[in-house]
Amino acid sequence: MRIEYLTEEHSPVPGVSLSFGAAGFIVPATDGSLVVDTRLRLSANSTHALMGHGVLALLNELPLQGRLGTGLQVVIPPAQLEPARQVFYRADEQTYGRSYEFAVGEAVDGVEYRIRIDNREYQHTLSGLQFLLRTASHDGLAAWITI
Repeated sequence: MRIEYLTEEHSPVPGVSLSFGAAGFIVPATDGSLVVDTRLRLSANSTHALMGHGVLALLNELPLQGRLGTGLQVVIPPAQLEPARQVFYRADEQTYGRSYEFAVGEAVDGVEYRIRIDNREYQHTLSGLQFLLRTASHDGLAAWITI
């Protein structure tokens, strides 16, 4: 089997697509409605690292409102902000200073498509997610993530 590496700039391959995500706060408006405030865009690099390292699976064990990895917005209620932040914190500790690559989807026509993880960018994303959840907790807000 041949291996080909994808990047965010790589032209799309039929049947293989990189995943992206986003995260932010859920803020109550003065009229009682909820406003979704986007604070972080998650690159394909960070999104595939979160999936490949099992971070999404660990987060999905928490009682969140939705399931990560479906492409839908998942609410992290205030009571789960600290447990979720701890998942990101432990992921940061476990992956610091190492190199990783992960398969992207199933092999197509004898070619396995992979993504090499830029660990520095992934570490930056983990720090941003930790800060986002800490801030939401401090301000009495909920948070959301879409992957």
